[in-house]
Amino acid sequence: MNISQAINCSIITKNNFSQNSQYLLVPKGKNLILYSLNPSIKKLNKFSFISTINYVSFSPSSEYFLVLLMKIQECQIKSVKNFEFIMKIKEPIFGIKTVIWPSNDNHVLVSLNNYNSIHIFSTGDEYDNIEEELDNMNINDNSKNYKSIISNIKFQNLTQGIAFSYNGGDFMAISIRKQIKDYIEIYDCEDFSLVSNFLCNTNDLENIYWSKDNSFILAYENMNYDCKLYIYGLSGNLITMIEPYKNYPGITKLSISPNGHYITLGYCDNIIRLFHYLSFKLCKEINPIDLLLPNILNKKSDFIFSKTVILVEDSNKDDINFNHLYDKEKYMFSVEKSFPKKSNYSTQNNNEFNYINNLEYSFNSQYLAFTSNKYQHIILIYDVNIFKLSFLLVFETNVINFAWSPSSIQLVVCTENDSKIIII
Repeated sequence: MNISQAINCSIITKNNFSQNSQYLLVPKGKNLILYSLNPSIKKLNKFSFISTINYVSFSPSSEYFLVLLMKIQECQIKSVKNFEFIMKIKEPIFGIKTVIWPSNDNHVLVSLNNYNSIHIFSTGDEYDNIEEELDNMNINDNSKNYKSIISNIKFQNLTQGIAFSYNGGDFMAISIRKQIKDYIEIYDCEDFSLVSNFLCNTNDLENIYWSKDNSFILAYENMNYDCKLYIYGLSGNLITMIEPYKNYPGITKLSISPNGHYITLGYCDNIIRLFHYLSFKLCKEINPIDLLLPNILNKKSDFIFSKTVILVEDSNKDDINFNHLYDKEKYMFSVEKSFPKKSNYSTQNNNEFNYINNLEYSFNSQYLAFTSNKYQHIILIYDVNIFKLSFLLVFETNVINFAWSPSSIQLVVCTENDSKIIII
């Protein structure tokens, strides 16, 4: 691993990458830069908007991208190849909360502020004042633009509580809240007709995921409530429930390996647990503290040698002498002497315990990258094939977010340091 480029950026998620890994969107304030990534990193075009960019995302085909401007409550969709404007959604009265792509380029899903519903629109048309248009429109199956409204959604932010099936994304699962109970509804993405719905055992559902083979759906509780993970068949039958411990706050992050072998969960006890996708048995526990601070006397873990560490320094400063970070006799990296940590973007919700901030697999399922709230300036990259730590990425300031490319070993990291992203 080596650092390819450092660029200023304000938003980093997996949506910054196109699905084919050919392009990268880098927003910064009111400006947006489109980069090509293969065969090398190259700036293609710069876009300027009249308001701050709050969200960007490529379409499933990678032919289009959308930009959400919250201040003026407008969403714009542009073509990647010719940069032409193809669609606009504007709602200054009621306010747009989230806009996302479903599993194809033909529609976009829109949620509004203070409305627990999803509005589904066809791309290629312009909309001004969504609510007024819906009130005056004859709702039927032959409507050119309007498809349907899904009501009672639990989360207005559509990055949570909604999931699309894999390998074409023919179905959409979404969490619904009715009469103080959680439900999961499954829709056909072709016409957004309801296929299945069932009651969840959760008291406060946090998020849902499809399995890689689309045979079951995973749902887990709010992290402050419980550590239970429920696994349901598509008809709503409860297959099993995973609960590694009791009477302690629960799941902070969930990720499924791209090859589908592991259901990977980060817990509030600061341990990552890998469960087999067929047997649901525990395969491995990963404790970041044990990896960063090995118990030398009891020999419970190996030393962390300098070859595994990448020290990322601020390019605006003079060269830093890193010799103090190593035990010269044992060649062990000293975490406590590494860069100071700041808390401008602290993700801590509860100071009483340490927990996993983020975790994400590389496209080939070999590497699992994760961060812990105790050491927010360090990304650990773990080789799942051999169950061993491979790399540490140590930054001067805390990591806000990171994302792997969908089809290549490229990692993009956004840090507190002037919101700088590092392409590795």
